[in-house]
Amino acid sequence: MITKDDLSALVHEFDRLPGHINELSKSAFEKVYGSKTAAQEKNIIYFFLSSKPVPRLNGESRILYIGQTKTSFKARYFRHANLHATSKANKLKFDIIIQNYGPIEIAFCDYRKFGNTLLQAEGQFLWWYFQNHCEYPPINYTKTKVRIDAVNA
Repeated sequence: MITKDDLSALVHEFDRLPGHINELSKSAFEKVYGSKTAAQEKNIIYFFLSSKPVPRLNGESRILYIGQTKTSFKARYFRHANLHATSKANKLKFDIIIQNYGPIEIAFCDYRKFGNTLLQAEGQFLWWYFQNHCEYPPINYTKTKVRIDAVNA
């Protein structure tokens, strides 16, 4: 059985896209978002991770964002690299993260071990995060109605 208590260890073991977003530039985002691995991986749950943990309402976590994509990560994000580096809100958000919590990396996993659909698996991770920290990841706007405490994997 996998529960909320396994979240950090699970994410630690997930695959990573090569490279880190270590500066606020279009090229830094494109390097990670446009990698060969990012172009190949589909039907995944992905996690934006800071190098250092971010304080949360309860505890701390390196998880900044939990998302899902049926297309490749590159198809989902590469076109947004400039927006992430330069728009007022994103520039402020990502600059604070990099300055205070270090470079950002992207971890990912196949969704099928954690739910019957991408949305269900994403919701499962969001629920486990919420159970651990009494709030959602700092740059997630998506909430979940999934309330399953454990998954047989």
